Amino acid sequence: MKLIRNLFGKRREAKVSSNWNDFRFPSDIVRPESVGVFSSSDLSDAWSSVYMAKALQDAYPGIPIHFVAHQDVFELAGFLPWTPEMHIYSTDSGSPDPFPPEDLLLFNTHPGDDLLRFVEKTSPMACISSIDHPAVNIIVKTASAVFPDNVHGIMNVLKLKTSMNWKPGVPRVLADKASTILSPVSHRTLPYILATEDASAIFKRKRAEVPLKIVLVDGNTTNIPPETSEGIRAALVAGASAVATTSRNLWIHARALGIPVIGLDRKGAFSGWGSEPATGDTQFLEQWASLIRLGW
Repeated sequence: MKLIRNLFGKRREAKVSSNWNDFRFPSDIVRPESVGVFSSSDLSDAWSSVYMAKALQDAYPGIPIHFVAHQDVFELAGFLPWTPEMHIYSTDSGSPDPFPPEDLLLFNTHPGDDLLRFVEKTSPMACISSIDHPAVNIIVKTASAVFPDNVHGIMNVLKLKTSMNWKPGVPRVLADKASTILSPVSHRTLPYILATEDASAIFKRKRAEVPLKIVLVDGNTTNIPPETSEGIRAALVAGASAVATTSRNLWIHARALGIPVIGLDRKGAFSGWGSEPATGDTQFLEQWASLIRLGW
């Protein structure tokens, strides 16, 4: 089975390489017909694509921005200050609905198999990323691999103006759904700390100071349904005073939204969004104590 996947992968890469049209630099970057960003279902890719979409909207104010996203993460595009042209896919990234324009100048921050399939089937004008990949034909070298600095780095190298200070805003519809989960009667929530069950257990075991109510995102006592969408989870994070997590996704939500967060990362999976998560319980509690001293 692996041999078959590798064989089809090589054929796909060869087909993509032969599909690229002539690209005129810099005119096709300065004055493209259409511009877009592609996101896989990975949460880090999705949030960096949100930042990229905002950067593209700054750089190309008169051009509609196309946002291609997996159905599991498309709600995150709602955190933008305007609604981009959405193209959503489920199992096959090469068949988004609706189909994007063929002359698309495409940007991507985490190239992978989904992007390769998309490029193979839609034939964009070019695909730009800071990472070398068969689906990318314009590689932009940046000084930082941390997001959103990496997005700003790509734009700076291409001489495209963008804001460095923007943060995502919670759409009202997702904020209301989050409030309904936390306070089903009043829909009004008091300040809270969002935490995974494992993180909360460390606080209890070590008798750490916890100045606010903890809302658990997982475990047997959580009020958050397991089928809750990533958009609503992001709204829950955005409404928290702080986050304490052993979950990569919760860490990424908090870092992307600018919410004070500490993380316990025993497997080295939290990279890409700055700051250093703890690797053990002692360091985790030290970071928590520092966060409390600083306040939020």
